[in-house]
Formats: sequence, C-alpha cells, structure tokens
Amino acid sequence: MAYIRVNSSVEYDPVSNTVRQGGQVRPGGFAALGFSNLPEVQEAMRALAPAEAGSGQKPAPAGAPAAAVTASGAPQIILSPTPVPNPWDYQGPAASNPYYTQPGVPMRDGFVAGYENWFETCTVLPGADLTGGEHTIRVASHEGAQEALRLVQQYVPGASVRASDPGAFAGPWYGDKPALYIALPNGGRLDAAAILDSYYDRGRGVSALSDLVLHAELRWQTGLGGLERR
Repeated sequence: MAYIRVNSSVEYDPVSNTVRQGGQVRPGGFAALGFSNLPEVQEAMRALAPAEAGSGQKPAPAGAPAAAVTASGAPQIILSPTPVPNPWDYQGPAASNPYYTQPGVPMRDGFVAGYENWFETCTVLPGADLTGGEHTIRVASHEGAQEALRLVQQYVPGASVRASDPGAFAGPWYGDKPALYIALPNGGRLDAAAILDSYYDRGRGVSALSDLVLHAELRWQTGLGGLERR
C-alpha cells in the first residue's frame, strides 16, 4: 500500500505500520494511534477490502467484532483473555475489549453494536416558578451504568452505582427519572453516560486513548497519583 500523507512532512503506511519522513522510514510506534484514525487513512483501509461477490458491498474489516448484544439490544462486552495483537504492542485494558480498533479495523459511527441501548432519555422540566424550557438529556440505563462501573472498578474497586435525586438536577429544574452515576469512595461522582461516551468514543470503538483518558480522570478525581489497574 502507498504511503498516505498525514501532514506537510510525514507520511504513514497503515499496512506496514511505518512512518516516512525526510526520506527516512521508521516504525509507526505510538504516533500510529493518532494516524490510524485520520479520515484519509480509514478511507484507504476500507478501499483495501474486496467487495463481496455479487453484493456490491464490502465485508467487515478483518478482526472486526461480531455484533454481540444482550437481550435488551445493548452491547455485550466479552473481554478477550489476552490482549489483541496490535502494531503498537499495547496491552492495556482496551486491547482486550471486543471493540478495540486498529489500522485495519478503523473507528466509525455505529461500530459498537447496540451502543445507544446503553442510554435512556430523561426529560428535564422547569419548577413551579418557571415556564417553558423543557428539554431532554441522555442518561445511562441500568445496563449502561453497569458497564461504566466495570470500567471504573478496574482502577477503583470501591466504586458503586448510585442514582441522583430527579428533583435536584440544577436549581429549580428536575428530571422525570434519576440520572445514574458512579460514586467513588472519596465522595466524588462521575456521570455514567459521560464515562461510556468518552471510553467508547460515542459508539465508534475503543483505543489506548480510552484507557489513558479514563485513568487520568480517575487519578484527578481520587487524588491518587499512583492509581493502578486492579
């Protein structure tokens, strides 16, 4: 495959996972995490997949996860017992996730089967002294909150799922259902829906960056500089 120009001086080949700059070729390394998700790189990888005979459609990339969902239609996360081999030799928690993305399995909208079924709609209403302004927000379902809890408990085993008071959203506003959040032992709280959207890139898949962002957030929330995976 030909090199793809990613900026004014750097080219990247996702097949060989190498970078070419100034006439020199080197392994892609950590930089490939970012390059592999660039639209032009993803489009080039999709073009490599041969069309299915007679269908005119391209099959899922090699290594793409099967559409495993629970009875509710939400994603069924079955972790690999060992990290999925990848060009960067990344072995963090994300590499065992069925939706871990690589150059040959690029992130794309809808990649995580049933992703929106991890969420519910909450209607936020004005109090008695207000008029108008009704709107809706996405909150995690109980199933979605359990996945958010699993992610957090990798680092903070004492975390738990709690439900907010629907009447205490902000000032005189209240919701028609509680919002589920992850409670930390030190009293901190993280919105379960926000954890899912961040970690799964709103349903586009997970990467090493998913782990890095979650780990950084939990270090800040807990004040534990040496926070390690349990």
